[in-house]
Amino acid sequence: MIVNPVLAKELRDRVRTWRSPFIMTIYSLALAGIGGLNYYFQTMYSFGGTQALRLGLMTFAFLAVVQLILIGFLAPGMTASIISGERERQTWALLLVTRLSPLSIVVGKLLSAISYIVLLILVSTPIYSTVFLFGAVDMRNLLLIVLVSLATTVTLASIGLFCSALFKRTITAIIISYLLTFFLFAGTLISAGVIQSLDREKWSRLNQAPPTPFIVNFNPLVALGSALPEGVEVVPFSRTVVRSTAVLTINGQTMSTQVKPVEPRPVWQVNLMLDALISLVCLGLTVWLIRPLRAGNKKGG
Repeated sequence: MIVNPVLAKELRDRVRTWRSPFIMTIYSLALAGIGGLNYYFQTMYSFGGTQALRLGLMTFAFLAVVQLILIGFLAPGMTASIISGERERQTWALLLVTRLSPLSIVVGKLLSAISYIVLLILVSTPIYSTVFLFGAVDMRNLLLIVLVSLATTVTLASIGLFCSALFKRTITAIIISYLLTFFLFAGTLISAGVIQSLDREKWSRLNQAPPTPFIVNFNPLVALGSALPEGVEVVPFSRTVVRSTAVLTINGQTMSTQVKPVEPRPVWQVNLMLDALISLVCLGLTVWLIRPLRAGNKKGG
């Protein structure tokens, strides 16, 4: 079995320290504590009947959103210092003179960071399993949530790795990667709200709701909301609007109008394709930035 040397080294360094079990413990306790508080406030006054199903849906959605926000905090910080940190420790040149290709270095660094966050997601799975007791969530919903979380992890890690290769200072790479993450999580929602408000008057004349701006497909929270079970809407724009198109049929001198519903793809499907595109572009640019020949030409030698 061929193992990437960079991946093997990074995993050994991460697992052998006390930080790994400490972060996993804090992560699990935080997620369980937040879910427990949500359960307590939901059942403070009454509980029973159909409320149990509603409670299961809301608890599941709440845990999924909290986990995605935690991933948004962890992924950029864990990858934005990978390459720039090597430069500051003056070990990056030693890594470049090895027989490893730039692609092997980038893939090894990326997988080492992703594998740790994937482990955090797997550790939190037993917490999600408690929601099955309410009978409102099935395995398909859980798998969709895990899929969106993994895609978001890879995307944010790729962005952080690109920033780490682009900027020499670690603090600059971390700040830029968190700004880009903030734009994906909040900036896209703000932009979509502005775009929709500008189009609201035009569509109100047609007695129709304004279409959902395409920019929301980049938002991980909106993608997560669209993957949740029906009846739960915790994020704006998560449910696609089914629009109708008028088809005119001319038969002699008579004209009739037939209304056909048009249902677009769910946001999470479009988001997965966009995440794959962003990840490939970021990885390609990272490999191009760390090429030894390019580094030599940049230095003038």
